[in-house]
Amino acid sequence: MRSALFVPFLLAVAALPAQDHEFGNRVATTLTQVRKDPEAFKNVKVNFTVQFASLGVIANPLFTKFTPTEFANFYAWADEQPIWQEKAYNDVFGLLFLSKSSARLETLYGLDLYQRVNVTGVVRNTFQNKPWIEVTDFTVVKGQLDTPTITHLYRGEKFMEQRQWQRAVAELSLANVAELPPTAARLTHKNLGICNLKLGEANAAIAHLEVANALGKDVEVKTLLCTATRQPTLALDRAVDIATIKDSERPIWEAFGNDSRGAPARPAR
Repeated sequence: MRSALFVPFLLAVAALPAQDHEFGNRVATTLTQVRKDPEAFKNVKVNFTVQFASLGVIANPLFTKFTPTEFANFYAWADEQPIWQEKAYNDVFGLLFLSKSSARLETLYGLDLYQRVNVTGVVRNTFQNKPWIEVTDFTVVKGQLDTPTITHLYRGEKFMEQRQWQRAVAELSLANVAELPPTAARLTHKNLGICNLKLGEANAAIAHLEVANALGKDVEVKTLLCTATRQPTLALDRAVDIATIKDSERPIWEAFGNDSRGAPARPAR
């Protein structure tokens, strides 16, 4: 008789939303890491920050507990994704589920596009090498991107690809860096550092690269900072055709030599 009563009890417990004490301590990680190796995080309580994209619609939940009557679904980007770049923007993640009995449900329904939230959840399933994550709680985090800022960052990088450094600086400078998430702020300062190096503005480059270096580990930033500090002339873009650019957009390589088209001077071996 006890066994007969205990089985329904276990089934009822399994159907309950994950609780804070379940699975022990939270593992601080990133959504990128969880997506990269979902099996390593299966049945693990995880904590990471995302950028909200939209609410979703649950489809084909036959192999999971996430049914439309019990759970709300939403899409998000990892906090570290540079979503002003097309590839990253299109790589949105849609397997986040919040119980409709959660006290955070109304907050979820009220989130704005790009709003950052710190998520606590459990990776319940790993179907087709994708993590199905039950969100047990989340909190809104300060600092977020918006459409105008994304536009400036996108245009700035496009100008960099075209080696129009002055225009890139103008676009990137329009982004409100102080309000950006850490990853976006770091990459913006890094790009401004690169542009100023190409223009021969070593002091400005150093200032931006030092901020970028303080915001996160990046080997390239350290290399650029070393160049800007010791031999900034090596980073000048002297190959840009002077005839195709305006005076206001021209790199100031004239201060470092008379040959405006020659290769940068290199130390003798």
